[in-house]
Amino acid sequence: MVTMLPRFPAFKDVDLSSQGIFNEFIARHPLEGSEYNFTNIFAFRKAYGFKLSLLHDNLIILRDAGHVSVFCPVGGSRIVSTIHEISGFMKTRGGEQLIERVPESFINTFLKDNPDYFIEEERDHFDYVYSVQDLIKLRGNRFHDKKNKINKFKSLYQYRYETLTPELIPECLEFEEDWCEVRDCGKFPGLEKERCAILEMLNNFSALRIKGGIIRVDKRIVALTLGEKFLHDTMVIHIEKANSEMPGLYQVINQEFLKHEAKDCTYVNREQDLGLNGLRQSKMSYNPLLFIKKYKIQKRTP
Repeated sequence: MVTMLPRFPAFKDVDLSSQGIFNEFIARHPLEGSEYNFTNIFAFRKAYGFKLSLLHDNLIILRDAGHVSVFCPVGGSRIVSTIHEISGFMKTRGGEQLIERVPESFINTFLKDNPDYFIEEERDHFDYVYSVQDLIKLRGNRFHDKKNKINKFKSLYQYRYETLTPELIPECLEFEEDWCEVRDCGKFPGLEKERCAILEMLNNFSALRIKGGIIRVDKRIVALTLGEKFLHDTMVIHIEKANSEMPGLYQVINQEFLKHEAKDCTYVNREQDLGLNGLRQSKMSYNPLLFIKKYKIQKRTP
């Protein structure tokens, strides 16, 4: 069932009934940032209080938990006026008049050289984009370390890759529970939010129409990836989890998932590093082709 959305400043909580209208807006007005993907909004809706509204025929995404903010409008109708009204709304909420996770293409189209707004890079939220074929073939010195790790893993373990199907979801839920127990996810807010998002993706796997892959060793799941085709030529990776006591396993699941599930994609978006040094080093080590730059914008005070 496709739901209608309320008119701004009223908002509706995100649920599965929002999927149709959300995807219609993104299809008509594509934005390259990984946030503008229904699976991400749905899976993290409880952690960040995501809500939706319509303003001047633009989709408005409100983050209503933690620091209150709005993502950039999805649409093309009276955008500057829409941003002005959003800024006023945020002022009434007592928070910063902040619009965040704004892709560079949106800035260039609607706000370039606009003196009324202060625009600042959000480096921690840049998406990392790679060539699918580069990460499958791992050719050349740039990927020498990755290839060595994969070869090491293959020398130690007999493994099998499987495309994720609904029948495998219970095993994946067990794998996620074990992964979090080892890392004590409940003590770390970031891991706990991620755990909740993974459970949402797995429990709504068919409805969200996402893809997944697993690696088995000795019949047990030891790695899991979830992703989906985003825009027309990109696979976005939502989740990648592996047994860290098996060196090379992360490299294997990355390669195998792309080999089997991203045959019709040119690029893979592995999302942001959130400013975490270890995660940034890991993403940089895969030699990104480019970054999806994002910004936050605030209305200048007179």
